[in-house]
Amino acid sequence: MQDRSPWLVYANFVSDLALGLEAGDVLERWATQAPRKVWLLRAGDVLVTPVPVSPDFRTYALGLLDVPDASVSVLHAPGRRGAAMADALRQDGLLETVRGLVAGRAGMALLPTALDASAVALAAELGIPVSGYASAEGAGAALGVTSLLNTKAGFRQVAPELGIRVPRGLVCRRDELRDAVRSHLAGHGRAVLKPDRSAGGHGILFVSPGDPWWLGLDEGGLGGAEGPWIVEERLDVAHSVSVQMDVGPHGVGPAFSGEMRTVGPVFSGYLSPLTGATAGAAEELERWGRALGTYLADRGYAGPFGIDAVITRDGALVATESNIRRTATTTPQVMIARLARSAGLTGTPAWLLGQRRAAAVLDFGTAAGRLSAAGLDWTTARQEGVVLYADAPHDGRSWRYAVIGPHRERLLELEAALSEVMGLS
Repeated sequence: MQDRSPWLVYANFVSDLALGLEAGDVLERWATQAPRKVWLLRAGDVLVTPVPVSPDFRTYALGLLDVPDASVSVLHAPGRRGAAMADALRQDGLLETVRGLVAGRAGMALLPTALDASAVALAAELGIPVSGYASAEGAGAALGVTSLLNTKAGFRQVAPELGIRVPRGLVCRRDELRDAVRSHLAGHGRAVLKPDRSAGGHGILFVSPGDPWWLGLDEGGLGGAEGPWIVEERLDVAHSVSVQMDVGPHGVGPAFSGEMRTVGPVFSGYLSPLTGATAGAAEELERWGRALGTYLADRGYAGPFGIDAVITRDGALVATESNIRRTATTTPQVMIARLARSAGLTGTPAWLLGQRRAAAVLDFGTAAGRLSAAGLDWTTARQEGVVLYADAPHDGRSWRYAVIGPHRERLLELEAALSEVMGLS
């Protein structure tokens, strides 16, 4: 990140952009990742987070970034089930606190995790622009395209116009779903069912002929999603990949690409850059990203976005969705780029993200201490190592980590050593 005006980093994981607000338990689980937004902070910034940031993690992260603790403000604004984050702020009487923090910082702009109507309204109420836009009203003009392309159906509608391959399939209403699946199974065999608004694999169901998938459908099964559903061919996947792009003042450009780690349909980690069997996909992914970025820019959007795709076992690259927001990889990559620059590295090194369970419950200080004692922690002198990028997990065991190194083989060596030191499985 270049020098900039102060940010109000607004960790609105509870947003209707990717998933309906009625999915409260899922959104609340995602919101536990909000402390990682500390890695975006510079002197003068404010973070508004739906879950508290532990003192140990705050000291750890800001220390690695060389940002004085007293130079930033972190406000815990607890979420309310079924309410967007700005509504929770108002209901809890915290809006004036935020207004006071903003008032003392000239030029501040709102940096939301998700550009939704609630975030734009909050920026307008505070009298500040959204980062990347001249005003809150300018950001509001992009809400139509962000709403469309954060849906599976919207992406399927636009992708063919832009030369982006998508799986064979169709979009249907929920009351048409049973017939649509039967037809697909008869014609193509296995299928994938996706709610129109979904992220992180939530609500996705794999179906084979003979599966009683429809059981409970009329009683609110399949995640209870009432909107459109997508029925797609189930591809024979060898690799899940993505490209992350930015629409900025100088046009559309790539940020990074990599291979997603998944458990079934659920995202569990990332490896960047694309190498080996996946390296050949980078050029086409970037071409798709530029086409989609131009489409977004023409409709007023500015900021990060990504395209998720798969490489089939016969080598075909097929796109599955677009994410017009900050994703699970965006903030960690910014963190890694900042740490690399502080170590004197040119460009971004190889990196991976993981989430695994420790054999025993650990607090943050103990976990970080184990890394340091084993010589696995990131240091500028070594220019490699492990970073605990998401605070201590609520259960003390489900740790998220980043590994930074010169190449993929070294990343995997460091991850294996980390697994031994923390008893990860």
